[in-house]
Parts: sequence; C-alpha cells; structure tokens
Amino acid sequence: MLKRLQPAEIKPGMFVVSYGSGAFEDPVVKIGRLVLSSDLSHYLSIRSNEILVDTDRSVSVAELSPEERRELLSRSPLAALREELPVASRLHAQAVSLARGFMDDARAGRPLRLAGVRPLVEDMAGSMARNETASVTARLRRLDDYTVSHCADVAVFCLLLGRVLEFSGEELIVLGMAGLLHDIGKARVSEAVLNKPGRLDEEEMDQARTHALEGYLLLKDRPEVPPEVARAVLEHHERTDGRGYPFRLTGPDISLPAQIVSVADVYDALISETPYRRAVTPSEALGRLYQWRGKGFCAECVDMLVRALGVYPVGSFVRLTNGEYGVVAEGNPGRPLLPKVRIVFDARMRPRRSRVLDLGAQDPGAPEAVGVLECLDPTRYKIDVARFLL
Repeated sequence: MLKRLQPAEIKPGMFVVSYGSGAFEDPVVKIGRLVLSSDLSHYLSIRSNEILVDTDRSVSVAELSPEERRELLSRSPLAALREELPVASRLHAQAVSLARGFMDDARAGRPLRLAGVRPLVEDMAGSMARNETASVTARLRRLDDYTVSHCADVAVFCLLLGRVLEFSGEELIVLGMAGLLHDIGKARVSEAVLNKPGRLDEEEMDQARTHALEGYLLLKDRPEVPPEVARAVLEHHERTDGRGYPFRLTGPDISLPAQIVSVADVYDALISETPYRRAVTPSEALGRLYQWRGKGFCAECVDMLVRALGVYPVGSFVRLTNGEYGVVAEGNPGRPLLPKVRIVFDARMRPRRSRVLDLGAQDPGAPEAVGVLECLDPTRYKIDVARFLL
C-alpha cells in the first residue's frame, strides 16, 4: 500500500519509493529503497511534503540481520557525485570559514558566533546522506591553514562514522558539531606553540594540552551547544587505555562522541601536512590506527572508519600491479582491497585517456586481473587528485 508522508513522518525501516510532487520546483526523485536511521537527516532536509512510502515493503530495522544491514550501508548514493560535489564543496568552504570566525573570536576574547554551527552541520549531514563520496572528496582541496581546515575535515569524518554506526538524527548532529568545534580551545594556546616546526619541549607540550579544557570552558555555558558536544570537546584527547588528557580517563568513562572525535581527529592529522609533521598516505594512516585499536582508541570506531573509507580511501593515489597509476574513485564495501580506480597515467607516468577500472568486478583467477600494488603520496608527484574524480 502506498502512502504519502511528510519529511518528519519518515522512520527507519520505511521503504521510500520517491519524493516530490512533480512540479517544476518540486520534481519527482525516485529512491526505491529502505531508510536507515543515518538517512533521516536527509529526509528532514527535503523541502517536499510529498514522500511516497510503500508500507508493504517497509520492515522493522531491528529485525534485519547484520549482513542485511551491511548491504543497506553499501548501496548506491541518492545523488550522483557530479551533482553533489559542488554542494559538498560549498558546505566544506562554509565550515572552514565558520571555524576561522569562531577561532578568531576566541583568540580576541570576543563573544563567540556559534549560531551557524548547528544549521551548517545539518546541511553537511544532508549532503553526506545524498553522497558520502562527495563529502570526503570536497575536503581534498585545502582552502585555508591547517587548524581551521582540520576542524571542517574532522566534522566530515565524524559524520561519516556516525552514519556507519547508524546514529539517529540528533546524535549525528551532536557528533558533527563536536567535530567542527573540537579544537576551538587552540585559540587560547600560543600560536608560536601551535605552529612550531619540530618537537615541542615539555613546557610547550603542557601548554598545548590545555586546549581540550579551554575548549570546554568556552562552550559549556553556551545555549547553542548541547552538553554532549562540550563534553566531547573536553574528552577528545582522552584514550581508552588511560594515557590521554586532561583527566586520564579510561574506556567506559569516555563518552562515545569523544571516542569517535578522537579517531577522526587523529586520522585527519595523519593525512595532513603540518608545520611539525609530514603527511602519510590515507592507507598508511588507517593502518596505524588499526594497530592502535583497543590500545587507546575505540576498536569499533576504528573498524567502522576502515569500513566507511575502505582500505584505499577515495582520493588515494595508487600504482597498480600492471604498472599504471590511478586515483581511487570509489570504495568497494564487499571487497575493500579492490576499489574502483580511475586510471590516469600509464606505467611511464605519461597522461592517458582516463577510464574507471572496477578491481572488484574482475575474475580473481584471471591472469590479467589487476590489483593495487602500493599507495603513493600525490604531493611528491605534484598531482591534484581531486580534479581526477569527476
């Protein structure tokens, strides 16, 4: 039986056939699949009040097997990458600008302008629900200095992890806000310390470590900031083995949002070039985090990040076993070692007409089957991977 519902009436397990009235300003968009809790922010953002649901094909999400749930998470996106990337790029630029604004406010002792944080995160969550790859791709081009770009990037990875963990709408927004605001306390740390090349001495390290508590103090009484966000900011450098700061909390005492932010924070730091550390490749960063899972970092959170990004995340520059070079264009949840790769250079690094090769669609026993030989640092080859993804 078909029913027409409004966005606020959509629940996990419903089978959405389409939405839109068919008018010029409200075209019909065909969906044809079940809704997970991680999709709710998208449906709440829809301007149409004409969402068509098939009640006969709707299910109880709680009754789905783990395999069925994984299959739902690996389904095709709501919007094509080409359509969603401009939207995701605009939102990422807004996040960078917003982070720069509240960091400047905090540094100058002015009242913080935080009213735009929640609505922006809601829009970012909606964009990610339409196409996760677009959100991850949008952050590949740095728009500003590391500190503010890092805030925007961590928000993206937090939302990605929240979706894989099937967070509900409000939980997802809290997570995204925590990611965007997690380093606001660095505005109270000397820029000489933040930008110092090389290792910090003990006194400088102590000063740098104050940023978690300083961030909490800036946010804890703000009405626009949920208490869970302020707590995640306070605890995002705690580690499950008790070796973190500021309070050396252990696993169960650290909030789940804080544990997720910590994984997103470290992953983005590892893949980013900073004044004090060279970037590593995305696959190497995931490998390091995997070694640390359960030894300071939430094991499930690390596992979910690997599942969400794949062993070779979108944007990875790789050399294939046939000698050709390419950029990972899309992950393969069922076969994470065999992503879809856009081939852009031949074995002698000469540009060639690009084509997408789905490594997971090959016959594994075929002698001509191709795999990833190694993941490379694109900056060493002066390559802007983002331009190859469309």
